[in-house]
Amino acid sequence: MIKKFILFGTAVTAIVTGLVSCSHDFEGNNLSQAEIAYRTSFVKTFGVPAADQDWGFGSDETAGARMTRTIQPSYNFPSDAAATKFLAAVPDGVQKLTQNAASVNNYIDETWQGDLNIWGNWDGSKTVGGTLYIKGNCDFSNRKFYVAPNTEVYLLEGATLTLNNDNAGNLQSDCNYYMAAGSKIVTPGELKLNNGLHIYNHGTIEANKLSTNSNSLLYNVGKVVVATKISVENDLSVVVNDGIINAADLNTAGSGKIENNDSVRITGTTFVNSNDNTWLNNGHYHTGNFIYNAASDEVINNCRLTVDEDFNINLGDNPGNGNFKMDAGSGVVTKNFNGGGNWAKNYSTGWSAFNGGPFYVYMGANSVFKVTGTCTLNATKADYGFYGPETGGYAVLDAKEIKKGADNQGYEVTYGNNLYVYTENHFGNGYSGQYPYIDFKGNAKIFAPGFEDGKPAITIQPSRCCAGFAGSGSEGEGEGGESGDTPELTPDVRIIAEDLSASESSDFDFNDVVFDVTFTSSTTALVTLQAAGGTLPLTVAGVEVHDMFGVSTSTMVNTFAGNKSAYAPVSFEITGIDSSKRGRDIEILVLKGDEWCPLEAHQGVPAAKIAVKPTFVWCDEYEAIESRYPLFRDWVQNREVIWY
Repeated sequence: MIKKFILFGTAVTAIVTGLVSCSHDFEGNNLSQAEIAYRTSFVKTFGVPAADQDWGFGSDETAGARMTRTIQPSYNFPSDAAATKFLAAVPDGVQKLTQNAASVNNYIDETWQGDLNIWGNWDGSKTVGGTLYIKGNCDFSNRKFYVAPNTEVYLLEGATLTLNNDNAGNLQSDCNYYMAAGSKIVTPGELKLNNGLHIYNHGTIEANKLSTNSNSLLYNVGKVVVATKISVENDLSVVVNDGIINAADLNTAGSGKIENNDSVRITGTTFVNSNDNTWLNNGHYHTGNFIYNAASDEVINNCRLTVDEDFNINLGDNPGNGNFKMDAGSGVVTKNFNGGGNWAKNYSTGWSAFNGGPFYVYMGANSVFKVTGTCTLNATKADYGFYGPETGGYAVLDAKEIKKGADNQGYEVTYGNNLYVYTENHFGNGYSGQYPYIDFKGNAKIFAPGFEDGKPAITIQPSRCCAGFAGSGSEGEGEGGESGDTPELTPDVRIIAEDLSASESSDFDFNDVVFDVTFTSSTTALVTLQAAGGTLPLTVAGVEVHDMFGVSTSTMVNTFAGNKSAYAPVSFEITGIDSSKRGRDIEILVLKGDEWCPLEAHQGVPAAKIAVKPTFVWCDEYEAIESRYPLFRDWVQNREVIWY
């Protein structure tokens, strides 16, 4: 059992208040002697890190979630731009722009006066505007910002580009915008991505509305905040999220496509309304309402979908292959589910009309569709309803109440394959003429009064993708099937760290602290300490790790060969982080002499902490990381190497 502690922000802050920090900066120009010695030893041991080496904290790790999912769409979503496209500073030799021009290879900063007009040159086949770098705070709230089609625009680290409504709606076709970490695009109007415009965001986008149209792309690794609606429109317009997206509503139309690999929060309604949409969730998608109309067969939930109010599905009169797909181990939690109806509901007034129609939910093994309120079913046609897997385990539909959407209507629902339906109250079976209200196929069973007694004999453990299900005989099961213990969530990432003491190859074991991070929201997480092989005072998010294990600083915890579970893991909650950074921003400090020094991981620079998968096996004490993982050196110099 994991021991759990809750440390609120003020308490954590108090622990580290007054600590003397090592003198350092991100560029490495003013490092402490301990950090210099560590980096020198690291390079001597493993070689110079690749320039794009991000130590496991990068967006490709988040996007890699798509590769671990069974259900893949026919459309291949694009990848992020190369790491070399996200710049901290103006490249050497690039001069400041002093006047408007047809084509540029220059930068502007806050000193730029008046309108900006890069009108473009004709290269024989198209208009091109060259390359523009944006540095500092460039405010075009009251002036024109025009950059010709086919221009590359780089927002450097810390840059802010403020656009008025006209500017934000007139970004030109086939431009590529590369937004480095800490950069911003801000507009009080609608940010329109039209006609092949691509924005690769590692910073922050703030807009009143955002729309993608006609082969445009938003690839988000940072944060997108939209006050009203995100509209993913026609002609293969695409949104890929490896970071955080917050908006009031999200609509898809035509051949618009969206992939979420991290965190999306829609406070209003998500509307999937085309036969050609792709909606793919590999992370946590949280929405007020979820409406799935028409008959796209690429509406796929591979991880966790949370719906605060209504999940409505109606595939129309000719559903074809349309269905809502759930991967093995995935989960949906919704207050209400309306199968075949309520698509006519007006959410601003509360008016609704139940319209029956086909719906189809396919569930993989150990997936759970949980309805905390009312599940209303009215498929109106044979074969439509909920289906579990044909082989390889069961899925569970877990609803408080299941009622029919119409009286004397045949085929309200079909339950098929390996599916357990568990509810406190299910409408009874009967016939409308020769057609049953409830049809069964395969091994599907209902556990409810009037059907099977008790609960199904299946237990599905909670994870980051699934709320889980405690079936009959589950340990800790109480009244109503609730467990007496806090669910053990599956971690998102494991972090291993060196305390700057390594001076030769045998010293690099990266087990001075080992902890797991489970993101509970976009800004909060549960940290679970697994091991502490160092013998110096060391804190994670202000918490001294030896104190948490209840041992002295000189005691090595869970790092000796054959004895890595001598101490139970200990957990505590933290706030004020950014989940898109995958734990990079969780501060680790070690006391070297009389100074507290940070253990950091900057791109292309020797790292003192590394992000790995939660299943990674950390090194034994006195075991060099290269001995256990011989490809570690190769990975340092080439991040494409799979080293463990």
